[in-house]
Amino acid sequence: MDESPAEDRRLDFIEDYVLRTLQVKHDRWQKCVSCEENLRVLRDFLDVPGQRSLVVSVTAAGLLQPAAGFTFQSGIKAVYFLKTRNTQLSPDRMKDCLVCGDLSYAPLDHLSVLVDEVVAPLLSNSSNHTEWPQVVSEEVRHLIHSLKSNVFVVSGQVQGKTLLSLPVGFEGRGKAALETDKRGEMVDKSIIHSLESAVIEWSHQIRAVVKQDSAKLLVEGKNPTPHTELLLWKNRCADLECIYSQLTSHKGNKMKILLDAVESSYSLAFQNILRDVLAALEEAKDICTYLTPLQHLIEDMENREFSDVKNQIGPMMHTVCLVWANSRYYNTPARLIVLLQEICNVFIQQARGYLVPEELFKGEVSESLLKVQTSLNILELFRSTYKDRRANLDQYQRNGSMVKPWDFSPALVFSGLDHFIHRVKAAEDILLTAANLLKLEKLEIGGVQGRALSQQVQLLYQDFMERFKIFTEKPYDLDFLDLNNKEFEEDVRDFKLMVDDTDRRLGAIFCHAFDDASGLEQAFKVLDMFGGLLERPVVAQDALDRYPHLVNMFGKDLDCCKDLYFRHIKTANELVSKNMPDVAGRLRWAQELQLRIQTSFSKLRHLSYP
Repeated sequence: MDESPAEDRRLDFIEDYVLRTLQVKHDRWQKCVSCEENLRVLRDFLDVPGQRSLVVSVTAAGLLQPAAGFTFQSGIKAVYFLKTRNTQLSPDRMKDCLVCGDLSYAPLDHLSVLVDEVVAPLLSNSSNHTEWPQVVSEEVRHLIHSLKSNVFVVSGQVQGKTLLSLPVGFEGRGKAALETDKRGEMVDKSIIHSLESAVIEWSHQIRAVVKQDSAKLLVEGKNPTPHTELLLWKNRCADLECIYSQLTSHKGNKMKILLDAVESSYSLAFQNILRDVLAALEEAKDICTYLTPLQHLIEDMENREFSDVKNQIGPMMHTVCLVWANSRYYNTPARLIVLLQEICNVFIQQARGYLVPEELFKGEVSESLLKVQTSLNILELFRSTYKDRRANLDQYQRNGSMVKPWDFSPALVFSGLDHFIHRVKAAEDILLTAANLLKLEKLEIGGVQGRALSQQVQLLYQDFMERFKIFTEKPYDLDFLDLNNKEFEEDVRDFKLMVDDTDRRLGAIFCHAFDDASGLEQAFKVLDMFGGLLERPVVAQDALDRYPHLVNMFGKDLDCCKDLYFRHIKTANELVSKNMPDVAGRLRWAQELQLRIQTSFSKLRHLSYP
């Protein structure tokens, strides 16, 4: 089919049904088909025989979004088209080859009503089983009850609740069973079996709730925050309250009485379930009580600029220590390690948002370097605060009760943060290098060979700028602060090799400039021109041999000053200055000689000898 969207009558059929069913305007459809990706999905459905489904939904922005499968979300309006067989659709057979319909806002509720009011009554009615074998009839009833139970449980899970399904017809059959037991007659074994099966199923559901652990997300490589931890405990508390209310309800009590009456071996299991739920509920309430204050501190920190969170670190760690010292259930190493790891994730997320890794190397070097150093200072402050609180946990004891020490390894807490800090330090090293080598642009060397050496410096600067630009424009699929991005580590190694070569060449230029110096004053000028560049390790190694020469030059200058002084003493009757009296002129001469010595000595003292 080579027709354009405006001419393809097949699209007209889909458009007409979508607009009528979803009640949207024509311009929405035009925007939809103007997108090449959307048009491709529509074309695939019409032309590819194996593509048998199409779903068109309305997004939150009010736009139409076609999809090849049922990927809709609850609460989203959508319509579906299904091919009755694998075929390419033609304009004349659209109605014959398609099944169309709209999707419910709440499909699970829709299914629940359908099962309860249509499917179950229809298939459970014994009048419809007259020609069925007894085995088949019982199996169908069992499957219908299983379907109702599954829909009931899943609908509860969608709401964040654990709903415990009762055996089919429990109200009537349970009452009859109790009356039978009171008369001393044998209770129907099928009733007891259904009750015991329900207890087993409940135990599995409740165990799944109690075994939930936020550490699972950390093990899976995700990066949860304390909000995840608190939400887990709040949801668990609400869910356990729901479970406890079901177990202690009228139906739950009746079930317990019946199990006790028939002396079922699962009566004890039911009591154990009730006891475990009560203990888990008490634990969840205790933990929610003590973690809630921490939530406010974390939210406050997240709402601040990362550079301003220093004052929040102390109170946050103080609250963590209070949780450890006062909570009856959260003072275990396993849980505290998870909480501290989640706090580390908050710092990592905040630092990433502050640094903006995609733009860090593309902005002004000085500004980017300041951001990196600020981030490192905050992260190191967090580590040092943890160390301080760990060493002073005794401050949190009350009523004479000792506070358990944090006897676990800090590596269990800071492993991820340390890797992140290492990556940020790599960025700091690159920016420091750039800040230093950018000074080459204004480096002018004097002396006989000064012009030639200055030209070499400029070539060195241009070469570095070209390579630095290539490094900063690397099209990483992931930002450099993503620890899974191994490409960045390889590029950093290559960049450092290039910088080492630049430093070696710079060291050679310094040695030539120093050797070309005509005297001590000129040598100090060379040192001043290179300045902080001489602190770079590779350059410092090359410049190391020139320091003894500088000391020798200073010694010779002192000898020269000494000779001048003694010659001046011998010629005491000669006029020193034509413009000054004799005594004042001699004092001025002595001051100048002293200043010459002091200036050179002061510069020599402030040199850092490796």
